[in-house]
Amino acid sequence: MAALGVVVGGCSQQPAEPVARPASAPGSKPEAHLAPRITSTFQSDLRVSAGARVTFRVVASDPHARALTITWAANTGTLERAVAEATQSEVEWTPPLCVLTGTTPSITATVTNALGMSASTTFTLTGATTCVAEGELPEGSRILSLHSESVAWNSR
Repeated sequence: MAALGVVVGGCSQQPAEPVARPASAPGSKPEAHLAPRITSTFQSDLRVSAGARVTFRVVASDPHARALTITWAANTGTLERAVAEATQSEVEWTPPLCVLTGTTPSITATVTNALGMSASTTFTLTGATTCVAEGELPEGSRILSLHSESVAWNSR
């Protein structure tokens, strides 16, 4: 004989585990995820001087005292190794001999907190010597020649 089963009311209830919820004061709002803030900046020079290094510094804070990472990037020139502490970083930048027409040297500091949220500031410099590829050379210009594995600078 075959057994016949009847399902009545298709609901079943599993024992529920208690759900942990953070204790909060009545009327309080949940914690917002806020980005870090750059609170202070320093730039040792506003103009490019041939061969002279420029120092940049940022000081930052996080609204919830999370750990911060500060990184640096430059669109031209050479950045030295940054010196960093928990909430500040300093880097030296050496300008190139010349920059391409229309290029303004800029150095960007980005501060990132433990949640991956970030804030940035960009420093710019004026007075860079312009590289000229061909044609008439203005006073103080340099020619940039690119070869397969080298860069040659010709001063005129």
